[in-house]
Amino acid sequence: MTRRVVFYFMLVITLTLSLSEAVLMTAVHRYFYDGIKETLLEHAQASNAIYQKFNKHVIINRWGNPMNEVLDSFGVKHADLQVLDLDGNMVAASTGLISHAQTPLNHRLLEGRSFSNVERNTGTQEKVMAVYYPIQIDGKPYILRYISSLKPVDQELFVIYGGSLACALIIALVVFFVSLRFAESIVMPLKHIIQVSSNMATGNFKRRMREDYKAELGILARTLNQMADEIQKTEKLKNEFISSISHELLTPLTGIKGWSETMLLNPKITKEDLDAGLNVINQETERLKILVSDLLDFSKIQQNKMTLRQEVMRLDEAIRASAASLQPKAEEKPCKLNLKINGHGVILGDRMRIQQVLINLIDNAIKFADPDTEITISLWEEQDEACLNVQDWGETVSSEEIRHLTDAFYQTKANGQGSGLGLAISKNIIEQHGGQLAFSSDARQGTIAAVRLPLFID
Repeated sequence: MTRRVVFYFMLVITLTLSLSEAVLMTAVHRYFYDGIKETLLEHAQASNAIYQKFNKHVIINRWGNPMNEVLDSFGVKHADLQVLDLDGNMVAASTGLISHAQTPLNHRLLEGRSFSNVERNTGTQEKVMAVYYPIQIDGKPYILRYISSLKPVDQELFVIYGGSLACALIIALVVFFVSLRFAESIVMPLKHIIQVSSNMATGNFKRRMREDYKAELGILARTLNQMADEIQKTEKLKNEFISSISHELLTPLTGIKGWSETMLLNPKITKEDLDAGLNVINQETERLKILVSDLLDFSKIQQNKMTLRQEVMRLDEAIRASAASLQPKAEEKPCKLNLKINGHGVILGDRMRIQQVLINLIDNAIKFADPDTEITISLWEEQDEACLNVQDWGETVSSEEIRHLTDAFYQTKANGQGSGLGLAISKNIIEQHGGQLAFSSDARQGTIAAVRLPLFID
């Protein structure tokens, strides 16, 4: 993976440097070549202005050849000058050597415009810059041809190109080592994260990732560590649930089996013992029914298959029915159920599920309330909500435990009875009705289960 990252980095840098070198070489080449061309053209234009103003009125007559006046007036250092007629024949030359070869002329020259071109010297095959400039000599059209060798310029360009390529090579090497280091800074943490996450995938959640990585890698490592912590917590809760539910299932089954064997094997069993045995079997069967019902409801919640049969219903009626069904259990504690009903609390809800929540909350209050205390069940309406509180006076629940009361399989006491699913199921039912279930607990107000449900507005 490191090689692949470095390869892509170097590919991008190489393409960038290649494009930069191409642009630089083109720009420098044009700068030098255009500089020579512009210099010769400007000299020709300036010399022509002076010649047309003065020299045509003065006869230098060097060696009796009028073309020598033109060579003297338009000549420039480091460039040969030739005078051509409109057919391309050489009339005069600054070197004194007249070539009989005809020079092809561009059509722009015949139109009175200048022209330049990179050519080869016919004799030496040396690359030269040829600049053509049309002038008038004694009223006749001629063409000035400047020839400047490009060999010194090409040598300078070669040095510049070599320097720029060397700089590009140095930059590429620096980028290579930087990208290698950068790739390792990404790949090595990724390898570590992959290794640890692979161990997690096999069920080993004891290993943890380093969280000191920068930016997104650090966030990823912390997130995976948090995930492992949550999985471990869930695994612990699951194991505790299995242990608890096994105990909860085994206890009623043991009672049922013991009394059934007693009734089967003891033909002299009295009617009182028979009635007691049947009562135990009935109670333990009810406990099993509740446990299995909780498990089925939780399974539906996990699979998002719990459906509600909603209808317009009154919470005050549901509260009275739930309290009446649990009154015997409250008297057995003993504790008193006190109802404070203020309003009907008309909602759109599933009557059976709402009843299930109420029974669960009141049953928990009875279970954890101190003997000879009062459990207050309050109902009132507040704006567009029906408010329900179940308050008991028993052992207070810590703030840490409060946060987990509605977690699946969670129990406030390690040896407590129940599956640890009742409050989780109740919370889900209330939320499906568009409401909220919250808990608070302190020595001043006791433990309160607060339900908020939207009122039905016809």
